[in-house]
Amino acid sequence: MVRILSLPVLLASWLWALGSWALFWVFLPVSQGLATWAAGGEFIGLSLAPWTQPWALVNQPSPGFAATNTALWSYWLPPFLWAVAVALVLPQLPPGSSLHRHLLLLQGAAGAAFLGLGWLPGLGMEDGLLAGLARFFHQDPHLWRWGTALLAVLLLRPVTVALCSYLWYGRRGPTPRRRMVAVGLHLAIPAGLWVVLVVLTAPRLPLASLGPFALVAVGTVAWAAFGKPPHPRRGREFFPRRLWLALAWVLLAVMPLGTAALPVEGRAKGYLWGQERMTSNVRREIHRLRLPLFPATPPARSWPGS
Repeated sequence: MVRILSLPVLLASWLWALGSWALFWVFLPVSQGLATWAAGGEFIGLSLAPWTQPWALVNQPSPGFAATNTALWSYWLPPFLWAVAVALVLPQLPPGSSLHRHLLLLQGAAGAAFLGLGWLPGLGMEDGLLAGLARFFHQDPHLWRWGTALLAVLLLRPVTVALCSYLWYGRRGPTPRRRMVAVGLHLAIPAGLWVVLVVLTAPRLPLASLGPFALVAVGTVAWAAFGKPPHPRRGREFFPRRLWLALAWVLLAVMPLGTAALPVEGRAKGYLWGQERMTSNVRREIHRLRLPLFPATPPARSWPGS
């Protein structure tokens, strides 16, 4: 019998969540960098602080690139499109017979929705992804950050349904209260841990992100009370001895992010492996760190609005 509210299963879920959410946060700017590289630019570094806009540090193809239609799809939109794609696709992948694999897929999709659509937009209200999209579409950025949070709640519905279907194995079944408890423990707890990480590392709290992020958590838990989930197709086996795999997943993903998240004199770190040029988007407020395998180069100013 699968008991998704038992401590070993919850511990496994939280460990998979910590590793998956940290890894996804890295992939957000990576998607921006790879898309810019495909459009003719250069992908030269990363800035990963969770309390400010994460950037793919790039040399843009031309000085006016950020205002072109090509930039809309290769510079401003890729992190959001990546978040939507991951949240849609991961729950559809076959989970196999192991509950560990199922939890990994569920938490990967949840991380995409919570971080990519709930947390990320509020970080770029003034000089970031959301500000760039607002200039393109001539819309209030506040509409975007609350709109993406609502989209995250919608995308998480299949995840919560799949999770709550395991409650049929229990004696009382998937009552509304048990569904809310299950979703709260499996998804809202990792969201709270993310906020703790930000509080411990940030020189200032990103208040614009806290409201939409809380909306995703509260909306997802509240919606779990409505509509009974279907019976799972078959039971999943849970192997407590495989918790060491989840712990290794956390150490490999969270520890590097924790190092990258620590500020330097109140500034976010920017890790560079390429040479900055005149079309670089590296902001003045980013503390540049040259990776040791690459020679140091003099900094170049970034173009405003990019």
